[in-house]
Amino acid sequence: MLAPDSPRLSPPWSLRVLLAASMLLPFLAAGLFVWHDYQRSLTTASQRVDRIATIATEHALKVVDTNALVLDRMGELLRGLSWEELRAQRERIHQGLRALDQRVNQLRVLHIVEPNGDLLAISIAWPTPQVNLATRDYFRHHAEGYNGVYFGEPLVGRTSGELAFTMSRPRLSGDGRFDGVYLGSVPPAYFEQQWQTMAGTGERYIALLREDGTVLARCPPGTQPSVTPAASSLLQLARAGGTEPSWVSDANHQEWLATTRRVGQEQILVTYALPRSEILAGWRRTTAVVLAVTAAITFALSFVTWLACNRWVAAQAALQSLAGTARELREQIEKRERAEEQLAQAQRLEAMGRLTGGIAHDFNNLLTAILGTVQMLERHLGAQADDRAKRLMAAARDAVARGARLNSSLLSFARRQPLKREALDANALVTGFEPLIQRALGEAVTLRLSLSPGLPHCHADAAQLEAALLNLAINARDALPEGGEVEISTRTAWLSRADLINNEEAHPGPFTEIRMTDSGSGMEPDVLARAFEPFFTTKAPGRGTGLGLSQVFGFVRQLGGHVAIRSEPGRGTGVSLFLPLTPGTGVRVPEPQQQRQAAVVAMASATVLVAEDDAQVREMVAEMLREAGFRVLAAADGRQALELLENGEQVDVLFSDVVMPSGISGMDLARRALELHPGIGVLLASGYTGPVLGKEVPEFDILAKPYQRDVLVRRIAGLAQQARPTVA
Repeated sequence: MLAPDSPRLSPPWSLRVLLAASMLLPFLAAGLFVWHDYQRSLTTASQRVDRIATIATEHALKVVDTNALVLDRMGELLRGLSWEELRAQRERIHQGLRALDQRVNQLRVLHIVEPNGDLLAISIAWPTPQVNLATRDYFRHHAEGYNGVYFGEPLVGRTSGELAFTMSRPRLSGDGRFDGVYLGSVPPAYFEQQWQTMAGTGERYIALLREDGTVLARCPPGTQPSVTPAASSLLQLARAGGTEPSWVSDANHQEWLATTRRVGQEQILVTYALPRSEILAGWRRTTAVVLAVTAAITFALSFVTWLACNRWVAAQAALQSLAGTARELREQIEKRERAEEQLAQAQRLEAMGRLTGGIAHDFNNLLTAILGTVQMLERHLGAQADDRAKRLMAAARDAVARGARLNSSLLSFARRQPLKREALDANALVTGFEPLIQRALGEAVTLRLSLSPGLPHCHADAAQLEAALLNLAINARDALPEGGEVEISTRTAWLSRADLINNEEAHPGPFTEIRMTDSGSGMEPDVLARAFEPFFTTKAPGRGTGLGLSQVFGFVRQLGGHVAIRSEPGRGTGVSLFLPLTPGTGVRVPEPQQQRQAAVVAMASATVLVAEDDAQVREMVAEMLREAGFRVLAAADGRQALELLENGEQVDVLFSDVVMPSGISGMDLARRALELHPGIGVLLASGYTGPVLGKEVPEFDILAKPYQRDVLVRRIAGLAQQARPTVA
């Protein structure tokens, strides 16, 4: 209890600031989320409008092209015959039109009209009705000199009784004058049914327009013009020439996100639009939920902070009443903290061994998602990316590479790993390792880099190569006791059989050369001859083991490379590491991009089943493969993937993570897939396979995470080609 004359305590400013922050920060975070979700909704809608408009335009173009072929066939029925001869062969012409009409669904009720407008023949009636069509808009346009394909306004046919618009062409005489018309009717329902399937449910508008604004077909059918985007606004979009979706309004002032595309070179347009209300419906629901949750969180945080303020006041009162026992209490607290610190340290050491595998798996999933996203951004931006964007994406790739090396270090802690061969960019490795080399050389030695651009990738172990460079740097430092200069250079070198005498591991051909040269004292000939011998050293006792250069020598020889050393007394030393190029890499002009991608494009009909429990990685991989042209099925775990296979899905390649939940690993899924589909290609991926594979040699190809997009697509394409050789 406080003494009667004790001042009333109030919470410290930090708790008061925390109370204010607990009330403001949740709403600030919610506002940022709502704004980001709003932008995402608009971006997603724009992509949907662009995608469906493109598909609808391609569909309309195919219909128009098919109908144009039918019109060409009708023209062949009339070729070389006068109208007197044609009237005499009306029944034959009717049979020809009827046969064409029965073969084609999208162009029906085929007509042939004489120059005076009389109907010569029609595919759906015999004998031919006595009808004059000179007042139809298509007849008038052709009679006035229009010789292209004309799309007539929708009308109810006199003979068929169906609503349709026409596609017509004029018949021209030998001197190019108007000599009649042949045409067919296109039912709008043909487009509307396709659009209904394409656009799905929800409020939307798809239409086929003429350049004068006449609506030939629309979906939903029978939509009133007052509740659809204004035709004038849509035509204005088409005249602007852009393809990016833009906002337009209808007669009720409702905004629509719309785009308009011309169908080939014809005088018709396809438009697709989504109303703002439809686009933002999901966003509004999400916003309502977010605000409700935010309000609940704000109340809870404020209440907890208020309780903390009251507790602080009570604690301070208790401390004042227990001032006499404060020292003893502090001693007990210090003892307890020391015991907790020791216990926490022991628990951390024990937990590290348990969590390393899980951390490696999850960390590699994150790195894979980041690397794939960066690569898709690079492909999406392409040549339009500015230098700053390229630098930022390059920095992201470098960060992923450093993260992957860090992850490898976690797994290899306190144990020896076998030699790991991989494709390396020697320039990038030297540049990234430069700070450590400079520290090894010391401040008295100046380090210079001379790196050849466009260097092909070499085949080496990155960690061992860095250790080799560090050994060479230490030798160079010892040769420069008074300071000096060290240069590291790279280039592509060609070694002949004469250059590789006594080196049976290497083969003549191109190599990547990493050369380290110093301006030190150099070596005498007898010392130079024994430089690579184990335990041979010219250093004072206790300053060297003589194993540095021999380790470098053995490492490079094991890779199938070569080591050369040149030195003269007083003129310094140069050591060259010749590393073999990555298989398939040579000194030649690269193939054009379109040729390198030909194999992937050729496999566009192949289906890939992606099984990955991490949602970000699964979505990123699916997007990569779809972008490369594959048909993709995605599954969140092995059980879901197995259900797809058992249900009869035709799958050419299975691409699965090794470690997955639900009791079915990637290995189990692959074995089961081969039982169901013996010809299926299998590629597994993981950043940590230890719990599943143990020390066994894997029976399927495994792609290490994080992986490059081009590597993934190439491996999938190769497996798809093996699974379906006739596709390629």
